[in-house]
Amino acid sequence: MTTIAQLRALIDGQVAPLAPQPVALADALGCVLAEPVMAREDQPGFDRSAIDGYAVCADATAGGFRLCGEILPGAAAPPAPAKDECWRIFTGSAVPETCGLVMQEDSDVQGERVFLRVAASVGLVRRRGSSIRAGQKLLDAGTVLHAGEIALLASAGIDAPPVGPRPRVVHVTTGREVVPTGGPVGAGQVRDVNGPLIAALLQEHDARHMAQVHVDERREALVEAVARAGDFDVLLVSGGASVGRHDNSRAALEALGFEVLVERVNSRPGKPLVVARRGAQWAFGLPGNPVAHYVTFQVFIARALARLAGRAGPAECTAPLAAGCTPTADARETFWPARFVAGPAGREVELLRWIDSGDVGALAGVDALVRIPAGLVPQEGDRVAYVPCSRSQDHFP
Repeated sequence: MTTIAQLRALIDGQVAPLAPQPVALADALGCVLAEPVMAREDQPGFDRSAIDGYAVCADATAGGFRLCGEILPGAAAPPAPAKDECWRIFTGSAVPETCGLVMQEDSDVQGERVFLRVAASVGLVRRRGSSIRAGQKLLDAGTVLHAGEIALLASAGIDAPPVGPRPRVVHVTTGREVVPTGGPVGAGQVRDVNGPLIAALLQEHDARHMAQVHVDERREALVEAVARAGDFDVLLVSGGASVGRHDNSRAALEALGFEVLVERVNSRPGKPLVVARRGAQWAFGLPGNPVAHYVTFQVFIARALARLAGRAGPAECTAPLAAGCTPTADARETFWPARFVAGPAGREVELLRWIDSGDVGALAGVDALVRIPAGLVPQEGDRVAYVPCSRSQDHFP
């Protein structure tokens, strides 16, 4: 049986980043830069006014000045005014050479005359290149693009940065007992939980959900569904990962040309996990129960998706264990659903009530999965390792 450490090492060692490609800024949120980005031009690209007010000679002192006109944003800078003249200027407007500025709050206007109560200041001019110089490095390779980074790229005129693309994922649910989420449920049937669960997890982890398909558990049906689903980087198959008579995920993957690398993992939940590879494509056959789905995704699949996108996989953190549900010891390492709470020393993790891997209620409010070593029962106050369940939830409560 494959250990958790062995499977993580396999993912880290064999899952390679996807080839970089330019992506429009509108679609780049959460993507990872594949190469450094350099500034193409100075920012600002000209001397700009930082205020609404008046432009006068840089050495002008308080006094009266004849108003020449206005300098509007978007217009080229006019000639510098004479000693006794001024221009009305607005924030962002181009400043004439050798000018200083006076804020409108420090002035009085009487017809065509402007009386300035203070001397001109060149400190109110935002000089060309004072923020960024052409050729300066803006962002390093490996930078995750959040809103601030996207704003910086936009200001530099970079509308399609080279990034590691989002992995394309096809998800197939299996089982003749599974019916659509909103439909009626007959005897022996269950609603589809894994379809919406995986769709939400893929969105949280910035993957592209290319197709969602449901088939019965026949190998031929699974093979045909995958063949019709189109191109993908990762294939997820829900159910059929165990060794029962109707568990056909492995056989179907082999029929599709995948090499099976892992069949079982020493993890609770999530023991019957199939991991397979076909060239650069990866496939994961997940156990059918939703808590097992959640755990295997957060602990292993999220790691593979991160590698494909060019980022580091989710790192384990540690925190004190808060009072709450008492875990049970098991011969396998257990990933126990938990939430963040505020304790005397800061963030703590509180274990949530969890009956078995089919207990969907254990996933409501989950922030993390506490890793409990085989055969151990941590006590309140013990420092425990946990896997944050998504970037958006890794926060202090």
